[in-house]
Amino acid sequence: MRNPFTSDEATESDRDDTDAMLIDRLLPEYDETVVRRTVVDADSETTYRAMLDANLLDTGPVVRALGRLCDLPTALANRLSGTTRDPPPEELRFADISNSAEWAKLAEAPGEEFVFGAVGKFWQPDIEWRRVAPDEFAGFDDPGYAKLAVGLSVRPDGDGRTLLSYEARTATTSEEARRSFRRYWRVIGPFAGYLMARALDRIEADAEALAEEKAGDGGRRAVGRLAAIAGAATLAGAYHFAVRPWHRRWGTTDDEAHALLPGDDLLPNATDQVTHAVEIDAPVQEVWPWLVQIGQSRGGFYSYDWLENLVGADIHNADWILPDQQDLAEGDTVRLAPEDYAVSSTESAPEVALLEPERTLVLRPLEGQSPEDSPRWTWAFVLKPTERGTTRLLARMRSDPSRPSVGPLAKVSILGGALDYLFWEPAHFVMERKMLLGIKRRVETRKWEESPAAR
Repeated sequence: MRNPFTSDEATESDRDDTDAMLIDRLLPEYDETVVRRTVVDADSETTYRAMLDANLLDTGPVVRALGRLCDLPTALANRLSGTTRDPPPEELRFADISNSAEWAKLAEAPGEEFVFGAVGKFWQPDIEWRRVAPDEFAGFDDPGYAKLAVGLSVRPDGDGRTLLSYEARTATTSEEARRSFRRYWRVIGPFAGYLMARALDRIEADAEALAEEKAGDGGRRAVGRLAAIAGAATLAGAYHFAVRPWHRRWGTTDDEAHALLPGDDLLPNATDQVTHAVEIDAPVQEVWPWLVQIGQSRGGFYSYDWLENLVGADIHNADWILPDQQDLAEGDTVRLAPEDYAVSSTESAPEVALLEPERTLVLRPLEGQSPEDSPRWTWAFVLKPTERGTTRLLARMRSDPSRPSVGPLAKVSILGGALDYLFWEPAHFVMERKMLLGIKRRVETRKWEESPAAR
């Protein structure tokens, strides 16, 4: 029986029929495209070989972590259901694409161009893949899907040099699918482009290494590799032993970083805790109105709203007190993103777990559990008056990554830990630091005294 995920290679006579590239025949019209090119110091034959055989997972922990972002909707769905996934492969090559259950090799002109693709609803938390035979890919138009074609090609570019190109095209089959995909692409697009560039870097490095070995120049390559490894180790050590401890307790005193805070008892077995703090030149009763109105479609989060809106969170930070947002109560929802957000989940709509006016606000995701169950994270804000008449505002995030509901990213493999370590932790620090400073600035400039509602 014919394997639907393989296709015959394009023959030279096929290539002579038209100057169009294979990807142009397979997906001539598309909604989105990302193109990356680089010139490789190796001949076309060597570059093509390296292109098919390069291990795309051998690009360092940063790319491994960012690569998981492209699979974020599926990962979130698995978090919610508590299901586990197979550990990621140790090697990923374009040459093995036909062995994938989701992807298909669509066409190949040996030594020149290689095209693979997939059909599915990529924007869904659990992607719905559609198996389509390579010879049916171009004509597939069932409503509600997106078709993705990725083409890699090599072309001679002078003596011993090659132009290596990578293009990804996506076409949707209905207006509803187009809208869903565009929301999804706003989140995934920047990371996909970066991953493509790093894939070309990997292929370029492998091709040039092969060319050097052919020329008998392997020694220089080995020295360069050792230098790169030493440099990476130095940077990693500096981050782990100096930068990371600093940003995980930014603004706090020793006592504040380790003291018990309201809300800690909601997650007594937390295995990770980050505390940040800022001092505000105002009493607690002037700080509380700004804190109690946080949330999407409320007062915002006083952080980088342009960055939050870049990924479709629709956050608008208020510069005044909103009287209609001051009546928050335990059990209320404080949304982190719109209800129709592309990767919305219960984590994007936590409830108020603890509220003590002018003292404490604690959020937690419920995930369909009873309030007595331990959440997988808590986010607490605590106001502490000082003898100087100022206010210490503390923000604490506690989590338990070992819990099964968090599992696929943090339990199944070290890849999830790399994602937390290299992306989520620094991102949380950057956004929360700006939030605390945003509240401090608003309180100290007293803009609440002249809100538009009071004029």
